[in-house]
Amino acid sequence: MPLQTKSRFPSQPSCSSLKDVSGSSKDILSLLSPSRASPGCPLCHAEYLSEVSIVSQRSLRTAPLGQIFFAGQQFGAVCPLNGIPHLTSYCEQWIFERTGQRPKFRELFGRDVHQPGRVDCETEQQFCHGNSLRCSGDPPLPEKWIVESLVADFTASEFGLAFPLINPLLFEETLMLAYTAGQTQSTPESMTAKACVLAFVCLSSSHCPTSKASSDIDCDFCIKAAKSFMSEIIDDVSVTTLQTVMMLLLYDTLRGHLLSSTMYHALACRIVLALGGHRLTMTLAGNRDMTRQEHEDRHIRVLFWLCYIFDKDIALRSGQPPVIVDQFCDLTLPDGYYEYQFRGLQKSPKGGLVQNPWLPGDLRLSMVKSKALQTLYSCSSLQMSDAELLKTIRELDEELESWRKSMPGPYSPSLSIRKDVKLAQDASVSQNMLFIHLHMDYHFLLNIIHFASGRCTRRGCDSAQGLTFGVQSSFEISVEASRSTLIFLGATAALLTLFFNILQNPGHSLARHDMELLGKASQIIRRMPMWRVTSYETEYLVKIDRLAAELSRLGSCAIDRHLANNLPC
Repeated sequence: MPLQTKSRFPSQPSCSSLKDVSGSSKDILSLLSPSRASPGCPLCHAEYLSEVSIVSQRSLRTAPLGQIFFAGQQFGAVCPLNGIPHLTSYCEQWIFERTGQRPKFRELFGRDVHQPGRVDCETEQQFCHGNSLRCSGDPPLPEKWIVESLVADFTASEFGLAFPLINPLLFEETLMLAYTAGQTQSTPESMTAKACVLAFVCLSSSHCPTSKASSDIDCDFCIKAAKSFMSEIIDDVSVTTLQTVMMLLLYDTLRGHLLSSTMYHALACRIVLALGGHRLTMTLAGNRDMTRQEHEDRHIRVLFWLCYIFDKDIALRSGQPPVIVDQFCDLTLPDGYYEYQFRGLQKSPKGGLVQNPWLPGDLRLSMVKSKALQTLYSCSSLQMSDAELLKTIRELDEELESWRKSMPGPYSPSLSIRKDVKLAQDASVSQNMLFIHLHMDYHFLLNIIHFASGRCTRRGCDSAQGLTFGVQSSFEISVEASRSTLIFLGATAALLTLFFNILQNPGHSLARHDMELLGKASQIIRRMPMWRVTSYETEYLVKIDRLAAELSRLGSCAIDRHLANNLPC
């Protein structure tokens, strides 16, 4: 039975930006449920129970990677699910002393905090509808020609090259199994194949919108149907299961479902490790055709690298430890990685099989991220002396600089991004996206590394003059990296770094410039292009918009107070 088209379920409004959906801030707020928040976040949980914005030390310790340190003091932590800062009483008092204003984070975000553990409406609907689909038998698949068309479009697209989730040769076997399986009795393998097909058509139709077959797919139905298989395919440790889980991971990540995507990520990592992907190394087949086993081994290794990249990014942004431990893995780079990474599309002459798929970012940079996680943001790293911490920061900085210098000229990130930076007019979309990705990754990691120096300064040392040269130099690098990040794209970590720097040095010559960047962050967020807007995305954008506005307000108060009191710089 062919899958019905999009009329089966009502679509959410399509739009190119947050502004198009709402037209005004008031309209945006009306879209939000007052009981929505971040289930599973210990910081939100502590705040909900206490009904105050001051976070307990116990809740801070639950998220060591997300802790905020400045001038040797623990200022709070960032919620791993929505990026909203939770401040300590010391930080709130510190802000008040420099601005004359009490921060209004509680007033801005308190209404959005709901009872921990409550599942949001969209996830609950998917769960309930998925169960009803399974109770009535296996959900219908789209017509086979639609899937085959999407496979061709996906493998030829730049999205498919950056996220090579399928091998066309192996996926043919998956299609055959999914469409020839008996309807009376399903096997674990056939159910896995059907789940994989449903997850694929949902992801590919979402990110290959120009494909003619995309209009025949109801993404809401497909994602619910694919997820309905999860409890039955979990024991099938295979490449097909791994592909399915990674498609669900990527789909939920791009839709803003960060909690569920983190769970899928952990499952994907365990599957790829069980398949031995962390030990497989492959060489290029050269002029001969690869065997079926070589195709599978190579694809498992490619999926391992995707898991590895996601693992380090999720750990840095969520505050949770990485799942993949480098010491247990063979991290030999793919054969020919240096040569083909920055070239154009490379396909074999037969069948359009991609010999050298791209991967998001750069694998060597992901390895530096992993080292930064282990040496700067593990629990044991919090016990390091100031000298040990600064030495570690310097070593990581040297390794990051070595990576930067190894990049080809057009892709090598600048130490500081100019305000008038422009993309190359003659470059392809994929080249420009890689350029942006590498710059964002570099400056994000540079900020992460040097922001750790905030743990060094002794309590009571309140001015820039009181900082040691090493700490001050490291913090200035972190601030400059944050400026560069905001010039490219708003980010919570960059917002906080610039904000604290403004309050610490309100008379600095760049204080007004930094204020402009804080103000523009809100505009950048509003202009972010989106294919469709979900309640998750709307809520997240509203929260970050509120955060940027409040930081901008407090920063302006600090500068005005400095000028009014004629304080020395």
